[in-house]
Amino acid sequence: MHELLFLLLPVAAAYGWYMGRRSAHQDKQQEANRLSREYVAGVNFLLSNQQDKAVDLFLEMLKEDSGTVEAHLTLGNLFRSRGEVDRAIRIHQALMESASLSYEQRLLAVQQLGRDYMAAGLYDRAEDMFKQLTDETDFRVGALQQLLLIHQATSDWQQAIEVAERLVKLGKEKQKGEIAHFYCELALQAMSSDDLDRAMSLLKKGESADRNSARISIMMGRILMEKGDYAKAVGHLQRVLDQDKELVSETLG
Repeated sequence: MHELLFLLLPVAAAYGWYMGRRSAHQDKQQEANRLSREYVAGVNFLLSNQQDKAVDLFLEMLKEDSGTVEAHLTLGNLFRSRGEVDRAIRIHQALMESASLSYEQRLLAVQQLGRDYMAAGLYDRAEDMFKQLTDETDFRVGALQQLLLIHQATSDWQQAIEVAERLVKLGKEKQKGEIAHFYCELALQAMSSDDLDRAMSLLKKGESADRNSARISIMMGRILMEKGDYAKAVGHLQRVLDQDKELVSETLG
């Protein structure tokens, strides 16, 4: 019960502020009162553990009054934070379909719906949402970071590289190390097919992104050992001493 009350505080504040502002105009007093009563009814549904009825009522209110958009965004986010992703998706989908949203509000709804899909493990749908935001200045970095998480979760390393490179261009230098890691993953796939030349080519690309990657040095050393080029192999493995002493033991395997 206390958790639900806490969940409702920001939503109540948003509705209260909006209804108070609406009530300042006499000719809209009656409508504001009606919406306030409906909001209270929705709260009662939540408190009596009838969340679906509450969501239905809040969505009906959204159709009648676009001024409650921010409150609906908040309510959807709170449902998601409680693990009630299906309800969060319903709310944010309804927001996206509302014709009265401003451009900025629609982008916010797209962003939150993408996060809902992420929480539900619906990566294809989440990807579709975040791709809509990559050309929007205020949303670009966050959308790319979410896309990066999706590509990692689905082991789509080439797509992960492309997204990480875009983030580097936007000043996210730490992604260089991740780019090197993604090339290592592609190199492992090539090695599993005994395509050592392709694996080495991929590792060189990773090295160009992060010359201090100990993992790349180790993998290059092992490939060169398999090829019988022991002198070069030792050179790469010795670099690990300067790159990451904790991984030195792996050079002995």
